[in-house]
Amino acid sequence: MYFLITPRRRNRVALSKEELRRTPPVKGDIHIYECRNEQLGRATFSAWVFNSGSGPDILPQLHDVKITGMAQGGMNLNGIEQIGDVFYAQSWWCRAE
Repeated sequence: MYFLITPRRRNRVALSKEELRRTPPVKGDIHIYECRNEQLGRATFSAWVFNSGSGPDILPQLHDVKITGMAQGGMNLNGIEQIGDVFYAQSWWCRAE
């Protein structure tokens, strides 16, 4: 399903309301599925933005993803993302387009 996605953190630090307003959303097709994650060494629910091309992911995948809020206009997804060898807390604000 297509959403306008705004990551709410940068390297685990929450963005201010002003930074969130200035951050342009990413338009993408979110997929959530259960899979084995080799870095975590276990199964996890992951969310990713489907990229039909062969390029890099639009956003890093969210692992251990949970829907922490949902309403008519969108939802909030929380999880952890991997950047390099480091895992950070992340949250996506996902609004219907």
